[in-house]
Amino acid sequence: MSRVRPGWIMLASMTCFTVGNIFLAIAPVHQTYWALTFVCLLVIPWGMDMSFPAATLILYNASSREHQGVAASLVTTVVNYSISLSLGFAGTVEVHVNIGGQTPGYVLKGYHGCMYLAIGLSGLGMALSALYTFRSYREDRKMSRGDSTDSETGVSEKP
Repeated sequence: MSRVRPGWIMLASMTCFTVGNIFLAIAPVHQTYWALTFVCLLVIPWGMDMSFPAATLILYNASSREHQGVAASLVTTVVNYSISLSLGFAGTVEVHVNIGGQTPGYVLKGYHGCMYLAIGLSGLGMALSALYTFRSYREDRKMSRGDSTDSETGVSEKP
């Protein structure tokens, strides 16, 4: 983490979340465990293990010194709320998509609905982390050129 910016680590971890969810969503029912399901279980934990410290560093660096502890605890709070809300959303999708679970096909359809929701949420995370990463690079380039334009007003402070 000392050699790579936190934005890139977050982007890579969100990509792992997205790819792992895609692997699980497209896995055929009668496929061997080692083909896609096991690969998914290798990819997704990397995303989980790297997103938390990257998010903590991003918020920690954006905060003033006296608020950095609060910023780090905010990441933990948001992660816990996100897990709870996403599980509730997935359960709601599964219940409404599986048509009462009358057949194994309907149950599988409900599970696929949950996985498509997971793909959408992880894709949203990937898009937001990509936006943050590219925006931070643009701001760093402006600072290295010495351009100190106020981003809110668009007025340059250079004479």
